[in-house]
Amino acid sequence: MGTHVLRWGEVGTTPLVLLHGVLSSGASWSGVAPRLAEGRQVLAPDMPLHGRTRTPPSFDMGPAGMSEWMAALLDALGADRADVCGLSMGGAVAAHFAVLKTSRVRRLVLVDAANIASIAEPYDGLLEEVRQAVRAKLGSGVPATSQDWTSEVGLRGPAAGASRRDTDRLIAGALRYMKWKGVPLGQLLAGLELLRPLEARELASITAPTLAIWGEDDPYFPATVAAAALRANLPEARVEVLSGVGHNPVGERPDEFVRLMSAFLA
Repeated sequence: MGTHVLRWGEVGTTPLVLLHGVLSSGASWSGVAPRLAEGRQVLAPDMPLHGRTRTPPSFDMGPAGMSEWMAALLDALGADRADVCGLSMGGAVAAHFAVLKTSRVRRLVLVDAANIASIAEPYDGLLEEVRQAVRAKLGSGVPATSQDWTSEVGLRGPAAGASRRDTDRLIAGALRYMKWKGVPLGQLLAGLELLRPLEARELASITAPTLAIWGEDDPYFPATVAAAALRANLPEARVEVLSGVGHNPVGERPDEFVRLMSAFLA
């Protein structure tokens, strides 16, 4: 694994690691990272299967594998702990890391994280179609490294469904991206586990002080459901729901995001 990382700020301080969403890269944080780097080191890696990070076919894209990847990244930086902030899929990785590697997270920021609330309809049905198709094909003996996995797995229906249901390019775009990358089927199935909502006991096991920033109009992971789960299981967490904001508060309200982050990390 060769992880590409963008860096800002003061080397030697406890790092702030920024984890991007699906179909993105560490560069997506460039608009806010310099302002967050005042007095601290900020790191924005390209996550596995994204950007310029080299990902071997055997890499485990599930919660355990991604947590080990995060731990290895901190080891390479010589950091025992980090402040970790993740958006969408990156938020799911950050949350799993805080559950599985508790001692390595000093402070946690979840921004419309993909594993706090169940994904909303109709996206839940589409993802279940994908899961079932991949499981069926893996069980039939088709090589997991098949390059033409979209036709081999029979996902033409779900892909077309994504367009019909107007899933605004995210899921349909992810399917096209994974076909282009030739992502191994087992890797795809493991990665979908990142979207499994954390159980109450898992959320309650997070010990790091936590800030959650959510768009009130997030069409994928409803703010009301996420806020309720966080308040019930992480009662000391600070939950900020931003009105008029969708799934990406970082891009939609960068100034407000930086203000909330700076106050929390001070």
